[in-house]
Amino acid sequence: MAGKIKGKIKDADKASKNTQGNKSRFQVNENTQDYDSSKIVFSLERVVNGKHCFSKLDKNNKAFFAEAIFRRKHLSWREIQEENRHGLGCEKIARNSIKVAIPKEIPEDTEYFLAFRYKAKHPVVGIRRQNIFYVLWFDHNFKVYPH
Repeated sequence: MAGKIKGKIKDADKASKNTQGNKSRFQVNENTQDYDSSKIVFSLERVVNGKHCFSKLDKNNKAFFAEAIFRRKHLSWREIQEENRHGLGCEKIARNSIKVAIPKEIPEDTEYFLAFRYKAKHPVVGIRRQNIFYVLWFDHNFKVYPH
């Protein structure tokens, strides 16, 4: 009996691979040169541990952040640049305005960071690479840069 089940599973896996080919339902256009027309992708991969980390937010602020990402999920970078900085848009923060330690992984030639509002005027600060916004700090206490 176990042999029949294993055979059916293998056959199902083969059929699935044949119908899907190499395509995934979650496709990302990685070959584009026009990242401004690409949808924004938020990444928490580079969040700096410490006072301005996601884990330092209370439950309500975490919920506001999730909502902020959700409201922007269909916007392209071009559309975000046209929005108000205190709305769905963002603002540039000069590197020399950052008052916390900048991770060594951030290239020295990075001239500015971006700030998105996730709750009222509370910003999340990070960098953009192609169509990805890498969150570095949650500025819940307004200490990352002068406001």
